[in-house]
Amino acid sequence: MRWLIPLLLVTAHGVAFAQYNVPAQATGGGSEIAREDDSESSVIAKSEDDDIGQEVGASLDFITRDGATGARAFKFTDVVLFRLHTLISVGRATEIFGGVDLLPKQPSDTNESKWQTAMLGLRYTINRHYAVYARGQGGPGVDSDGLWVAGEAAVQARMHLAERVLFWESAVGGEYTRLFPEDDATVWNAELLAQTGIAIREKHGFFAGWLNFGFHFPLAHAGRVAVPDAMSGMTTLRDLDPQTRVGVSLGALIGVTRGLDLFLELSILDRGDLANPTTTLPILEGGFDQRRIVFGFNRRFGSRRH
Repeated sequence: MRWLIPLLLVTAHGVAFAQYNVPAQATGGGSEIAREDDSESSVIAKSEDDDIGQEVGASLDFITRDGATGARAFKFTDVVLFRLHTLISVGRATEIFGGVDLLPKQPSDTNESKWQTAMLGLRYTINRHYAVYARGQGGPGVDSDGLWVAGEAAVQARMHLAERVLFWESAVGGEYTRLFPEDDATVWNAELLAQTGIAIREKHGFFAGWLNFGFHFPLAHAGRVAVPDAMSGMTTLRDLDPQTRVGVSLGALIGVTRGLDLFLELSILDRGDLANPTTTLPILEGGFDQRRIVFGFNRRFGSRRH
């Protein structure tokens, strides 16, 4: 029986190890096809056509947060994102991935853009233990104040803790975020990212679970952000003050068929302090402290099915 070596990590807004949400260790997706003994010498040579596979998926992402001075709370179902993503493999070592996030549900007194994020990236497998990826993404700022873009690149390492059942994966890299507000101010932030997590997968692929942690450490920044004054209702400009941010995600997956998975993920993102807007960014996804509940599916086609 042939198995896919699972080593795909496509991060989504700071909570990583995912083709948007689901770790490849859990789905069994990856770039190399090996015999059952999973040894590096047993990787099967296949034609380029045989190695082409594709994945598509969709999910609903419910964002909640606590309230603070000058910031409203988001309760469950107040803010809902609809996410579409796709991935295509090219040969035995390269994957191209991309997706969009739409905003079908928001509070009645807000007017955020229906389109929230677009992302495109590339991942290359060096060998069965290491890979590299790069991705770019962007979208509108909160209150439709200009745009933001971000670029990220990292090196990944993966290890079997228990053959075909328990996996450990980590990544180290960097991320650069640039804001383009309507007042043409220069605002940017560079960070070191470090991520680690484990996934457990039932050997037949019917059930999987994962626990991931992500850290972003500020390296350099510049610019000033608008801070509302609760007393006067006016805004003032203050220096950006990014803090170390942390993300934690816990998820589970059910394999309905060999090519179709349903998943649920709970995550918490700690970024700055809502009471101090200089520590946050005017970005709906990941710009401030938030909790997220995601329901979705992944569907695989072609040779990339475990």
